[in-house]
This record gives sequence, structure tokens and C-alpha cells, in this order.
Amino acid sequence: MLAGELAKLIGGELVGPGDPDLTTVRPLGEAGPNDLAVLHNIRYKGQLAESGAGCIVMQKDVLPENRTFAAIVHDNPHKAMALAVDILYPIVRPSPGIHETAVVDGSAEIGEGVFIGANATVGAKSVIGDKTIIEAGCNLMPDVQLASNCHIYPGVTIYSKTRIGKNCIVQAGSVLGSDGFGFAPSNEGILKIRQVGSLVIEEDVEIGACCTIDRGTFTETRIGRGTKLDNMVHVAHNCIIGEYCLIAAQTGLAGSTTVGNRVIIAGQVGFAGHQKIGDGCIIFAKSGVNGDTEPGTQLFGYPAKPRMQTHRENAYIARLEGLFKEVKELKKKLSLLEDNQEKREK
Repeated sequence: MLAGELAKLIGGELVGPGDPDLTTVRPLGEAGPNDLAVLHNIRYKGQLAESGAGCIVMQKDVLPENRTFAAIVHDNPHKAMALAVDILYPIVRPSPGIHETAVVDGSAEIGEGVFIGANATVGAKSVIGDKTIIEAGCNLMPDVQLASNCHIYPGVTIYSKTRIGKNCIVQAGSVLGSDGFGFAPSNEGILKIRQVGSLVIEEDVEIGACCTIDRGTFTETRIGRGTKLDNMVHVAHNCIIGEYCLIAAQTGLAGSTTVGNRVIIAGQVGFAGHQKIGDGCIIFAKSGVNGDTEPGTQLFGYPAKPRMQTHRENAYIARLEGLFKEVKELKKKLSLLEDNQEKREK
């Protein structure tokens, strides 16, 4: 596809020289004459002079005057690249149909254009929306509802009373709607508290590979519209996650954690549970969050505190060894002064 045509489709503007024919997308430092690359971070600007890319997507304010490559100017290069990938690498959908080894209960409702792969199972009274793809080896228990245009990758298990909105993606190996960690310890042992609630995943959500999301104890666990979970994220029972959140890998949310809208959570963050995270918060990697947070707060550390406070405290800790040495020297000097004072008094 010619760069000028692609620029129009993604809402950008082609700035020459030339109008190269683009076939693939490659990193800035590896791209060739038929490749599209993107400059989405100013720290990589130094690679522009050495890049062999046929065309580079970038913002106007970083566009070099004397350049040898074509550029697509766009206000949001990251978004532009996402759109370009969809155009240059169109999704190949499997042909609609149910594989001969799949097991679909007779009471299940299957929409138009649905694909159900080999050895998949769909339980009683489940509903599968139009154009949804269920890959090989998936297990949908009774009373599961998938809206239209979802893509469930191989080996996903979806428990009963799970509701998934349209345009959702669930990557391989995830388990949705399983029992929450609910037990009642007593002198006689540990009694299981049956988890009889549900799981609701709103539209345009993506769940990464090998995630586990528990259903509610009595009510529901909910993942808000447009939220994206990375691989190996755990969401416990009764959690409510708002809209358009980003949650990175190996994060764990204990039960009854409420996360607001447009919250960004980096990798390996832990939540103690029964807490509220305000809208627009950013929580940095490996933080341990054990209380409520106000909207817009940036947290870091264990226990998590406002980010700059944690950095200051870490800087103070790094100086402690030197301070101990100074105090030790001062104690020696003070001891000598005291000895000399005693000698004078005698």
C-alpha cells in the first residue's frame, strides 16, 4: 500500500520525499525501504538518521528538516501505528461453522457467523453472539453469555453465570468466573463459602493469557468497558474495575478492591483488598497498595505512598550509611572533648 493512501486511512498527512510502497511494520532501527516504522518516544530520535525505513510515523514537532525518508505526520503516533497494523496485517477470520469434535448443548443459542473450534464445549443455555470465535479446546460451562464479535483463544475456561460484552478478546489459558477464595476457619476446620455470584465483563475488554478472574461471592465481579489486562493478572471475587484501565502482568487484586476509571497499574502490583482506587491513578511497578487512594494519585513503593515521597525516602535511606559514619566520627570527637574537659577540671 502506498504511504499516501495509508496516511489518509489513519488520519495522518504524508510528507515526502516520495510515496513508498509499504508492506510491513518494523522497529525504527531494523526497518527497510518497504517498511513502516514509528517514532513514538523522543528518546529514540537519534535513530532517525540511521534508519532505513521507507516511511516513519511521527509528530510534526520532531520532523527533521533535512531528511531522506518519507514521513506520516500524526498527532498520536502510537494510535496511528495501531491503525496501520490493522490495515497492513488484516485479521484472517476462520470460516463460520462448528468443528465436528466440538460439543454444543442443544439448548445453547448460537448466533450467525460463529466459529467453534476443535474439542471446544458449549454448555446448556449458553448464548453465543454473532461472529464470535471460540478457538480449539475452550470450555464454556452452562449459562455463559458471549456477545457479538468476541474472540476466545484456545484453552480458555468460562464458568457459569459469566457475561461478556461485544468485541472482547480473551487470550489463551485464561479462567473466567471461577470460585473466589472464600473460606470460614473454625475450630473444626476450614469451611468453604460457596461463591454463587457472577462475573460481568463489559464491551471492548481484552484479557491477557493465563489470567484468572473470580466471580462474586453473592453479587458480581465486574470489568469495565475498554479495560485491558496483561498476562497473568488475578482479579479476586467482588472486585470492580472501572472503564479504560490498563493493568500490567502479575498484578493481583484481592477481594472487594474497587478501581476507578482510566487507572494505570504497572507490573507486579499487589492490592490488599477492600479498598478504593480513585479515577486516573497511576500505580508503579511492584507497589503494595493497602489503603484507599484519591483520584489522580501516583503511587510507588511498599507500602505504596505518593511517588515523590517514596523517591525522597529512598534517597534518605541511601545516605544512611554515610550519616552513620559521620555520627560515629562525631561521637569520637565529642568523647575526646569530654575527656579533655574532665582533665581541665581536675
